[in-house]
Amino acid sequence: MRTSDRIVVATRASRLALTQTRLVIDRITAAHPGLTVEIVEVTTEGDRDSRPFAAIGGKGIFTSEVQRAVVEGRADIAIHSAKDLTADLGPGCDILCVPQRADRADVVLGGSGGTGEERLLSLRTGARVGTSSMRRRALLGELRPDLEAVEFRGNLDTRIAKVAGGAVDAAIVAAAGLERLGDVDADAGVLQPDRWVPAPGQGVLAVEAMSDRDDLRALLAKVNDAASAIELAAERAFARRLEGGCSVPLGCSATVSGDGVSVIGYLGGSGGRSIRRSAAGARGDASAIGIGLADDVLAAGGNEVLAALDAVDTPTVEEP
Repeated sequence: MRTSDRIVVATRASRLALTQTRLVIDRITAAHPGLTVEIVEVTTEGDRDSRPFAAIGGKGIFTSEVQRAVVEGRADIAIHSAKDLTADLGPGCDILCVPQRADRADVVLGGSGGTGEERLLSLRTGARVGTSSMRRRALLGELRPDLEAVEFRGNLDTRIAKVAGGAVDAAIVAAAGLERLGDVDADAGVLQPDRWVPAPGQGVLAVEAMSDRDDLRALLAKVNDAASAIELAAERAFARRLEGGCSVPLGCSATVSGDGVSVIGYLGGSGGRSIRRSAAGARGDASAIGIGLADDVLAAGGNEVLAALDAVDTPTVEEP
């Protein structure tokens, strides 16, 4: 499949995943006008299984089967929402390209008021807020412990319709999904990322391939955004250091500015035990900064939080 004029791309079959894949393909073909691109749609475990994430268990439910298409040679590259990726990529694989990042923030659908927090604060006691993300549930509990976080699966269109139809009073989703679908008419209030720390890789698309595919690395170089790649490296290093053998509700947001990168890390815990820390350094040290930040979180009581979370086997699956 190592041809210079044709590549095969594997992706999930959801409307959002296909939209994201086509956005990347458009950038690739703009840089290489003679290239032919074929899409292979993959139905993942997360797409087939409608149970709550806690019942399915673990991360990788939206990525492993897409990765398998690359490992088995049925596709040249796989395109993922980076926040869906596990710490370990497919066997022998690497992230060869990170296009420019979209909005990393979470947003609130429903409620009244302007910002996301204002919308959540406007809700009545006991109001139902839709989210299947353990990170978002932990953050919601910090702001409004009197609200009920309810399981809220389905594609983005479905969740928007559920809010409009009154199935829940509000929902928390990723701004990037709304931005990329483009035609979704949703009234959303932004949750500021410095307070409402996004999932590692939120707003980032990652192009994965076999690590020995230097031909693809060269092909994708014109599509890669250096700042976005550095941010993702820091965030994935943070997540990799903290996740270990258990799954946790964590957030991490890295921002490149000039020659430097600043990183905010979050580990959600129950009973007011959530931990936030920040760090900064040279952009060339992004991964080391992410690891050091995770160590700061552990030193601040993160080991105890992780032990408590591990005891209940909390999943770290993030919805769009």
